[in-house]
Amino acid sequence: MPRKNASSEIMKAAEACLIAGAGDFEMSDVAARAGVSEGLAYHYFGSKAGLLCALVEAFYDRYSAVANERYDVEIPWALREHARLKAVIDFLYGDPLAEVVLGRMGRTAQVAKVEAARRREMIELAGRNIRSGVERGDIPASIDPQIAGAAIAGAIRQTFNYVMAAPDRPAPDVLAEQLWRLIAGALDLSPARDAASRAGPSALAH
Repeated sequence: MPRKNASSEIMKAAEACLIAGAGDFEMSDVAARAGVSEGLAYHYFGSKAGLLCALVEAFYDRYSAVANERYDVEIPWALREHARLKAVIDFLYGDPLAEVVLGRMGRTAQVAKVEAARRREMIELAGRNIRSGVERGDIPASIDPQIAGAAIAGAIRQTFNYVMAAPDRPAPDVLAEQLWRLIAGALDLSPARDAASRAGPSALAH
């Protein structure tokens, strides 16, 4: 009879093996590290590909929790979205699977499958987010939220894929500022509007 929490132990072992194996592992090594039979690992996940997909899904669940965190809508759009961007970068730099999933595994079938299933959701969320900024008057009304959301989401994802695979990764603050310039440019945020919004609500009263 499978022991309690065996699947989570297999997932933890597989994550460690994936990191140690630079994006690959053997089911026998995962089972040995988890202290279970190889057959039990197959019982829970069906195949090596199934276990890989489960790891990638779990990573994107953690990513989404940070990227889609709810912020007070009364906070100026640029201020809260700059904070969200920094939180996402801090997560990616801190999560041990980020370098593997977005870097070494970035073009594998397992990552592509998960990203394909989530891409529309990410674009729709980005569009709704930008629309809230337009409605607040923080973003020019001439901006199409869905088109801008798709463009920004795609550019940021490609940047993360590049950065996480790069041997010399930029400092988090440097990356955040580079990406924020891209976002501000895409949304036609004037320097004055951007600076005032990011300074906080008190700055907007003057």
